[in-house]
Amino acid sequence: MPKLTTAARRVSRVTRWTLAVAGVVVVAACGSPSTTAPPSAAAAAAAARPAPASARVKHADLLNGISCTGPAACVAVGSYYYGTAKQQTLVERRDGSSWRVERSPSRQRYSTLQSVSCPSATFCVAVGSLITGWNGARWTVLRRSSPFDSVSCSAAAFCIAVGVTAADTPEYGRWNGVRWQLRRMPGPPHRAQAVALAGVSCTGPGFCLAVGDYSYGARARPAPGFRDRALAEQWNGTRWRVIAPIEVTGRSELSAVSCPTPRACTAVGATASGQFALAERWDGSAWKVEHVPGPSRTGYTKLTAVSCSSASSCMAVGSYDGGASGIAEAWQAGAWRLYRLPSPPQPEPFAPPAGVSCASPAACTEVGTDGGTLAEVWDGTRWRITPTPDPR
Repeated sequence: MPKLTTAARRVSRVTRWTLAVAGVVVVAACGSPSTTAPPSAAAAAAAARPAPASARVKHADLLNGISCTGPAACVAVGSYYYGTAKQQTLVERRDGSSWRVERSPSRQRYSTLQSVSCPSATFCVAVGSLITGWNGARWTVLRRSSPFDSVSCSAAAFCIAVGVTAADTPEYGRWNGVRWQLRRMPGPPHRAQAVALAGVSCTGPGFCLAVGDYSYGARARPAPGFRDRALAEQWNGTRWRVIAPIEVTGRSELSAVSCPTPRACTAVGATASGQFALAERWDGSAWKVEHVPGPSRTGYTKLTAVSCSSASSCMAVGSYDGGASGIAEAWQAGAWRLYRLPSPPQPEPFAPPAGVSCASPAACTEVGTDGGTLAEVWDGTRWRITPTPDPR
C-alpha cells in the first residue's frame, strides 16, 4: 500500500476538520484508532486539495498557532475559507481584552499558516505554505513557499523553522535577520517510510529542540503493521543530532515542545496509538517520562500543544474521547494537574486545541476551531472562552 505524501499528511492533520465541513471524509494520517481502511494515495491527494466550489463552504476558520509576548498581547495564525473553496492566511491579534483581524499576505489559492513565534511586540515570523514576517507595522512575505510546520524565534535575527520535504526528508530553515537558509536535518535512527516534525523550541542561537515522529515497517501508515516512534533532534548552534525520546509503548508521537532553558524542555504527544497522553522532559542529557492524569482510562487522550513560561511551570492542551472534548494539563509543583476546557459555542464538529502560549503561570491562551476561530484564556484558576472576530 503506498504511503501518504508529506503534503497530504500535513493537510490531513491541520485541515481535516475543514474538509469534513465541506463533505469530504478524511482519515487522519497519524495513528488515531479506527477500523476504517487507510486511504489510497489518490484519496489522500484529493483530501489535500481544497474542496470544490460545489461544497459551498461558507464559514470555516482555523487558528493553528499562537505566540504571546504578554498576558494579554498575543498573535494567532491559521487560515479561512470564504465563498467557494479558496483558502487564505489568517492572522488575529489580541491586545487587551479584544481580538482583531490583521491583513496578511496569501500567495496561492491554497495558503495557510501553521505556527507563529514573536520574540517581541515588533517582530514575528509565521510559517505554513509560505513564510511571512511582522515588522511592527505590517505582515510581508519572507519566502513564497515552505515545507515548515513549526517555528521558534529567540530574537529578530534568529529563527529556526522545521518540517519535512515531499521526499520525507527532515529539513530546517534558519533566519539570520536578512534571509532564510534551508538545510537538511539528520533522519531517524531507523529507515523510515514517513517522517513528521511537528514542533520546535529555541532558547537562543546555540540551542533548539525539535520533535515529531516517524514510521517504519513492512507496510505504510496507517496499516496495522506500521510502527510509529517518537523523534527528537537537538541543535547546538552548528549541527543537529538525534536524541531518542523514551518509548513507553509502540506507536508514540510527539506533537509539540517548549524549552524555557536548554536543561528544561517539555515535549507532549500521545502513545499507544493515541490512547494515552504523553509528556517527556529533557534535562540537557536525558529524557524522563512524566505521569499525565487522564480524564478516563480509555478516553484516547492526546496532548497537541505545550507552553512553558518557566522551568517549573508549563501548560499543555489536547483532547480526549478521540478528539470530542478538550483538556488542559498544568505542570506545577513537579506534577501535572488535569483541567477541562469549556465546551465551545459550536461543539459539533470539534477539533482538538491547536496551539497554546503562556506569558506566565497565570496567563495562557489556547487557540483552535469549532467552525469559526476559537480562543480560550487561562487566568491561573480557570479557562474561559474569549470572543474572536470573523475574518470577513
